[in-house]
Amino acid sequence: MPTLTFQHPERLWLSLGLMAVVLVLLYIGYRRSPLRGFTRWAALACKASAWAILALCLTDPVWSRKQPKTGENEVIIIADNSTSLDITEKQGTPTRAAQMRKALGADDTTPPPWLDELGLMFRVKTQLADERLQSVADFSKLNFTGTKSELNRALSTVRSGGTASRVAAVVLITDGSPTDVAAPEASTSTIPVFPVLVGQNSPAPDLHIVGHSITQTSFEDTPVTITAQIAGHGFTGKDIAICVLDEEGRAIVTEKLRLTKDDATQAVRLRVPALKPGVSFYRLAVMEAELVTKVTKDEWKSLSKEATLANNVRHIAIDRGAGPYRVLYVSGRPNWEYKFLRRALMGDEEIQMPSLIRIAKREPKFEWRGRTGETSNPLFRGFGQQGEAQRYDQPVLIRLGTRDSKELSDGFPKSPEELFGEYRAIIIDDLEAAFFTQEQMNLMERFVSERGGALLMLGGQENYQAGGYDHTPVGRMLPVYLDRISQAPAVANGRLNLTREGWLEPWTRLRTAREEDEQRLAQMPGFQSVNQTFSIKPGASVLATVSGDEQDSLPALAAQRFGEGRVASLMIADMWRWGMRDEATAKDLERAWRQMMRWLVVDVPDRIQIVSTPEDGRMKIEVRVRDRAFRAEDDAMVKIEVTGPDGKPSTLFAEPSLKEAGLFEAEFFPRDSGPYRAAATVESTADSTAPAEKILGTKATGWVHDPLAAEFASVKPGTEWMERMAKESGGQMLRLDELGKLPELLKNIRVPVEETVTAPLWHTPWVFALVLALLSAEWFLRRKGGMA
Repeated sequence: MPTLTFQHPERLWLSLGLMAVVLVLLYIGYRRSPLRGFTRWAALACKASAWAILALCLTDPVWSRKQPKTGENEVIIIADNSTSLDITEKQGTPTRAAQMRKALGADDTTPPPWLDELGLMFRVKTQLADERLQSVADFSKLNFTGTKSELNRALSTVRSGGTASRVAAVVLITDGSPTDVAAPEASTSTIPVFPVLVGQNSPAPDLHIVGHSITQTSFEDTPVTITAQIAGHGFTGKDIAICVLDEEGRAIVTEKLRLTKDDATQAVRLRVPALKPGVSFYRLAVMEAELVTKVTKDEWKSLSKEATLANNVRHIAIDRGAGPYRVLYVSGRPNWEYKFLRRALMGDEEIQMPSLIRIAKREPKFEWRGRTGETSNPLFRGFGQQGEAQRYDQPVLIRLGTRDSKELSDGFPKSPEELFGEYRAIIIDDLEAAFFTQEQMNLMERFVSERGGALLMLGGQENYQAGGYDHTPVGRMLPVYLDRISQAPAVANGRLNLTREGWLEPWTRLRTAREEDEQRLAQMPGFQSVNQTFSIKPGASVLATVSGDEQDSLPALAAQRFGEGRVASLMIADMWRWGMRDEATAKDLERAWRQMMRWLVVDVPDRIQIVSTPEDGRMKIEVRVRDRAFRAEDDAMVKIEVTGPDGKPSTLFAEPSLKEAGLFEAEFFPRDSGPYRAAATVESTADSTAPAEKILGTKATGWVHDPLAAEFASVKPGTEWMERMAKESGGQMLRLDELGKLPELLKNIRVPVEETVTAPLWHTPWVFALVLALLSAEWFLRRKGGMA
């Protein structure tokens, strides 16, 4: 703002004295003149004002103002180089990218006029912003190939130069769709931002996937549910199709939806049927409903008339886990429950159930019970050497479904190496607590609480209180109290029902619709053998109840977390009755057993775990290694092979972490968009390890690198973000066709480097003109009054 200063303020008294003398003389002169009234005073005022201006000139008054110093201040022009600008807003019109290149003169040999005019006042720097910020000599390198629009970080970088910065303003030319989050320090900068909007508010019709989530359950028919959020512009009232495509491009699930409002997000659930084990990749695609028949070979893409198809497809990684998941079954006698359970698991290749079944209890050791010199149980008489058979004072056990002849050869595991490293869950059926030693009981408690395994106690007659599990480590883990069991009459014709918690658990249900499940429960046979428990422990959940003809509802299935693992109790001992009616009920029983087994093992950690986490454009891969006793293992070498969308493998070697024992870390920088697989092979480096046991195991994971998902989240220009940025920084938002106004706007902004421009007041033409005008007015008034 211009200011008035006096070069010789000491002459001010001289000016005032001169004015006083002049006023006195003028007053005397006009008092004697023939002029009267208004004319006299107007003439006096004109002449006095002229003398006042001349007297003021004695002090040498100067107009001074500050203006940007030419060539010292910087204006940074940032052009968005992301691929999201390559959008056709209307059929037959240039893309946003083409409009932007034309406005910036990227294809011309000379810069546009507004840029030349800006260069006369400022030092102009040109930069491109996508995944990174890069300086360029001109905008000829603008190719719109960036996969990200990290505009907030770019602005934060150029505006954080501190007090020594010479940046006067930042001009950001973009569609206003940043893919990063604004830095907190950006709001404290005083450098104004002038956003320039590329694009119109009403683009061409477009469908896009806003987001998606994946839910995996133990529900056998649809183990994976994909919830997709779909939005569109220009498709109101029209039907669209959402498809899940496998790796061969076949549609395995298709749902149709009618959009009710422009730009409104609508959710749709796609229930995916049984998938293969391990890591699999799928594509989620949205299109017009009439194009769904052309989806197999991607023919629909050439027929679509949308603004862009880059936001119509998302890659999805689903890890169903890879077995075999091993469950240890221990029973006190051969029974029907085991028969049906084993038959059910024959339909699940991923679950193995090695079994230890007692066929005879231990007998007291009396010499007269056996023959002279005989030490083995009489049941084994005539079947080989006595040393190979159980002693008659030991229980007689048979092993079924074991991996080899050594597994469970010594009975129930007695060490963490035998139990923790081999099995993910334990099932106890019809077996009293006295069968286990105290050390084995403690081992099972550690198996659940520390190793993270699962324990299921079935409803056999030797279990729960009847089996003496009260006040034992196993009894402490159970979700029901064993000391509060009533001696009530046995349950007759018990009817099974799900509780509120049970209806919410997918693995306890067999039908998708609740009405069908309720009908199934109503048709189930009555159960006759139920362990009656009346109280559950704090934190436990009752998932199913059973009610007899004379009893109220009793817990039938209860579960709870215990340490790192989980424990469940099934109080019904004759579940086999369910499958005895017909083939349909037999299949329902088998499916119920399989879903329960899946629930038992699904969250139990493996000896080798691999996790991939995205961090700032890279993928952080963590591998946790444990030995057979589930202790952290550091004596290992971890090799990770990553295969990208091009099919070419890359080998990484993970380094031991300094923050956690048994943790190995590696970083991978994905370049191409698409699915990635990572397979970790863990090899022991301990000298004591046998050559055959060098390979501790392998584990695989997968992820999708899809930076364009956020880039094309919306094709509408981000007007609100740009207006807010301009308002908070003190700038002004422009449209692309208003770039010519930019030089005039930047003339009046505060800049870091300024120069002071002065102009003497007495030397300006308007001062001379003003004095001359005042004297002329005074002469005119005198002439009008009859004076010479």
